[in-house]
Formats: sequence, structure tokens, C-alpha cells
Amino acid sequence: MIHHINKPGFTLAEVLITLGIIGVVAAMTMPALITNHKYMVLQNQFKAAYSDLNQAAKLFQVHNDMYVGEYAASYTSKDALNEFSKEFKTVLKTSNLMYDSTDDEGTSIGARPWHWRSISGSTSGGTVSACDVSGFFWDPQGRVISFDDPPLSGDNGPKICIDINGEKAPNRYGADFFIFMFTTDGYVIPWGQEHKDNPEKTSGNGNYTVSKTICKYTSSITDQLACSNYALINRHPTDSGKDYWHDFVRGR
Repeated sequence: MIHHINKPGFTLAEVLITLGIIGVVAAMTMPALITNHKYMVLQNQFKAAYSDLNQAAKLFQVHNDMYVGEYAASYTSKDALNEFSKEFKTVLKTSNLMYDSTDDEGTSIGARPWHWRSISGSTSGGTVSACDVSGFFWDPQGRVISFDDPPLSGDNGPKICIDINGEKAPNRYGADFFIFMFTTDGYVIPWGQEHKDNPEKTSGNGNYTVSKTICKYTSSITDQLACSNYALINRHPTDSGKDYWHDFVRGR
């Protein structure tokens, strides 16, 4: 005698309901996963840029027998940027845009190869680079780099600005546009990090405070000048229970 064994299974309705639930859950979680991935990529690009800037700064010192700040003070920031660009394998392109640049009609465009925004997304006035006296160069990865005013004798400087992913969005201060500073001992540190040779708050090195507290989620770019210091250690500027890359840059 043949015995038929009935095996439990799913009905078509049950399968469709299950697929529907999976679809709803995926729709709810995918945007967050995509956003988290985007900022993880930016964080990795930031770390790579910081490492590459330090390597180039040390090579500059070897090849010129002086650190970048000494060179900028002896010549100009533009000369220093040109010499610094030689420490990269390739320069994709350069730009002479500076704080006093104008278009063909004489309208002021300043140091702005493209528009940056504040970390909150404000585009008021079409934000320019905080390093606006040297022009720009694009490295092999498309990152855009510029210098600010030469330092005073014995001070760290100049400031160095870098857009870590070039023209690709988000193009926001504190998200993909960061400010560092050359040191008298030949390194690069985040603008705002403590160092014995940091310039005074009102010195000629950009006329900006080097206080580590200047990193706020506002519409003013002057509130994001020292954000690289927090981005490097992935720490929220004001909330000890949150981090920089997944909380602060998203306004949380």
C-alpha cells in the first residue's frame, strides 16, 4: 500500500504577503543604508587625503630644505602651491582664481572654481574657498587643493584647503571640503588642532580663530572652519554620544 505524506507548504497568498512585507522593510531601510555608505566613503576619502597631504609635506621639506610655510613666506603662497603640486605624480589641471578674480564682464567671482555650500546646505552668495590667494590645482584623484596667506615668522601655516572628492557632490564645508594647516615641523594638521606654533586668533594667517570649538551645523561657513579636527577623530563637536560622520554631517 502506498502512503501519501502531506508536506506543509505556503499558499500563494502567504508568499505574496511575505514578499510585500520584505518590500516595505527594504523601502524603509535602503535610504538609510545608502546614506550611511555615502558618508563612510567620504570618511575614507578624508583619511586618505590627510595621509597624502602629510606625505607631500614631508617630501616638500626634503626637496626644498624648508617646510611649506617657510617657502610661502619667502616667496608667495602661489609659488608654494606650485612647488607643492610637484610632490604629486600628476596635476590634472590648474586654476589662477583668487580672491580678486572677475569674469569677462568684470563681475567678482573670487576663488571659486565651483560653488561650495555650508554644511547645512546654504548657498548664500555662492561660497568661495577659504584659501584664496594661491589659485588651485587638481591632483590625480581629482581633489582640488589651494593655499591661504603665508604665515608670520614662527607660526604654523599657511592654511591648506582641499575638496576631498572634487566637483562631485555634496560640495559642502565640513562634508567634503576641509581646512588643514602646515606646521613648523613639516606636518599637516587639521585647522583648529592644538599645536605650540598655532597663530594667534587675529594674526595674518587668515584672520580666523584656531579654536577647536568653531564647528557648528549652521548656514555660515565660518562655523565650519575647524571641522576637520572633529572629522579626523570622528567625534561630534557638541554631543559626546554621537559621531561626526554619521550624525553631525547629517545635522543630528
